Amino acid sequence: MALPKLNQAIRYDIVIPSLKRKVTFRPYFVKEEKILLQACESKDEKLSMRTMIDTIVACVYETVNPNTLTTYDVEYLFTQIRARSVGETSELTSKCQKEGCESDLEIIVDLTSLEVTQEKEVSNIIQMNDDVTIELRYPTYLSFVKNYNDDITTSDFGMNMVSDCILSINTPEERITEWTESEINDFVDSMTSQQFKSVSDFIDTVPTMKKEIESTCNSCGHIKKITLEGLSDFF
Repeated sequence: MALPKLNQAIRYDIVIPSLKRKVTFRPYFVKEEKILLQACESKDEKLSMRTMIDTIVACVYETVNPNTLTTYDVEYLFTQIRARSVGETSELTSKCQKEGCESDLEIIVDLTSLEVTQEKEVSNIIQMNDDVTIELRYPTYLSFVKNYNDDITTSDFGMNMVSDCILSINTPEERITEWTESEINDFVDSMTSQQFKSVSDFIDTVPTMKKEIESTCNSCGHIKKITLEGLSDFF
């Protein structure tokens, strides 16, 4: 006799922030949770990052191309999937900032209320000189995973991310969208400091999952304003 299947009807709607595309997802099951826990216990950050992507692909009913998901897409999607799987709130602690008080503040965050925000919108077209412009995109999550390495220097990581964020190089005669790794690295190396900064400044405006909350200390009554930003702050 075949055993009944569980949880087939549980579906939630969500919009992928960068794509403005509505999809449906399910909570992750025990099989996915086991893999997530194993990745976490391995202390291998790159494995944990890849496991998050795999979980999203498994839980979203529609086809999702991991190569198109930005860093903030993955953070938001994973947080919402986790909220529907484990619990809709996350309990955090923070030290009271009032002088002489060292009490812990208990903070409860409603994960379903989180949104992706952007401090300011900027153009993704950068004028490099009179004849050349480049079109940029925000970093994809897989690009971040590819370039992440405990041994990599900050400057090398920044150079690699800039190379991966270039969508096209444009002149009055043509729009170039294909190149070798060596060619794009040479192109980035040939930038002036100001040109490189213009690209870096765009990347720095990447949207993030952010929430500002206030917490009152039970010991002294001090109200602490806290800004939570990025996946690690919420768990």
